[in-house]
Amino acid sequence: MWTAINRLLSLKVSDVMSRSLVEVSASQGMAEVAAIFDANRISSAPVIDERGSCIGILSAGDFLRRTCEGETRDAELGDLVGAYMTDAVQSVAPNQSLLNAARIMCADHFHHLPVIEGHRVIGVISTMDIIAAMLNAIEEVAVDELKKS
Repeated sequence: MWTAINRLLSLKVSDVMSRSLVEVSASQGMAEVAAIFDANRISSAPVIDERGSCIGILSAGDFLRRTCEGETRDAELGDLVGAYMTDAVQSVAPNQSLLNAARIMCADHFHHLPVIEGHRVIGVISTMDIIAAMLNAIEEVAVDELKKS
């Protein structure tokens, strides 16, 4: 068991993050982005400005908020990503520990964190990435134990 824990403690964000990135802009329509989410089977995407900097994140929860707030908000702000995205973005660096990313996610109830290097988003880490890393670490130890016996 300690071997699996040690393996998890040694992992960095860059070891488990998703590098295939779908980005959206604040000026895109929510219906357009919903189709992008569906086509790519994702539930969040970093919102990028014209310089390539991350200015927010749009998640499935933001779509729920849009539905709940309905036409009133659409009439006031338009039906654009910028009106619904979360703009107080928590992010992690690729060299941060997986444990640190998990702590941020737990503390703030986030399911996705943009991975930023310099000012650019280079990936995203999700709760599923962390769960997969845990399963892989446990399986590695189990396989090693079987080989020894």
